[in-house]
Amino acid sequence: MYHTTYLQSLFWLLLSILSSCLNDLVTKYLITGLTACQICFFRFTFGSLVLVPIIYHRGSFKTQRPLLHLFRGLFLSIAMGLYAYSLTQMTMSSTTVIGFTNPIFVLILARIFLKEKVAPPIWMATVLTCIGMALILRPTMYNSAALSCILATVIFASLDIINKKYIAQEPILSMLFFSNLVASCCMLPVAYYYWKTPTLFELCFSSVLGIGSNLILYFLLKALERSDAASLAPMKYTEWVTSILLGYLFFKEWPTFSTCLGAGIIIFCTCFIVYYQNR
Repeated sequence: MYHTTYLQSLFWLLLSILSSCLNDLVTKYLITGLTACQICFFRFTFGSLVLVPIIYHRGSFKTQRPLLHLFRGLFLSIAMGLYAYSLTQMTMSSTTVIGFTNPIFVLILARIFLKEKVAPPIWMATVLTCIGMALILRPTMYNSAALSCILATVIFASLDIINKKYIAQEPILSMLFFSNLVASCCMLPVAYYYWKTPTLFELCFSSVLGIGSNLILYFLLKALERSDAASLAPMKYTEWVTSILLGYLFFKEWPTFSTCLGAGIIIFCTCFIVYYQNR
């Protein structure tokens, strides 16, 4: 029975990973004709619109924490804008593997804001992860796109801290809808300033981004319903392999040796952290 349940959770997790990689692929494709802020605006707008019928049917437009959604939407718009910009200059595999450092930043921020204890082995793994990032970004350590990707990861980690503190007090559907709505409003003036009229084809692909962003979380939650995060964590790194394949097939991107070495260090360290935290 457990074996069947675990296989089901892996199925949902792989769907989440595939949706995430396809969203990156569509973003990287759209960036050739639209600006990063436009792509984010369309993503958030379509992401919120597709949820309207569901929320209307359930009658759950009310929220007890409007300020929470305001800050989440603001952080989300900044993080996605930075991440979309990094995709214009970096390979999909590089941005994906830098995203794997998210648990490291979550631990650091949890220590600062939630006063959670962090054991010495975790700090050692954090230092090694930084070395892994340096290998991936070399020789462009101070490239604006690379730094944007790192900053986006830090902000996403901040969102995880907010979610960890308040998710039990607010429905998931409300958090998804209002965060998308606020992020869309935040992106609107910037998107208008750098506006490029999209084609119908580009609008269709933009709607896919919005739907995909909701599906990523939906599939992930379905996976977590059947298995705990620790048992699923190792499979999360198949996302890097998927991003390599998609990057090569569509953009002829291939990771360098230093990228693979850095990715190996990051994946090992984050797996160790997940194991250590759940032993």
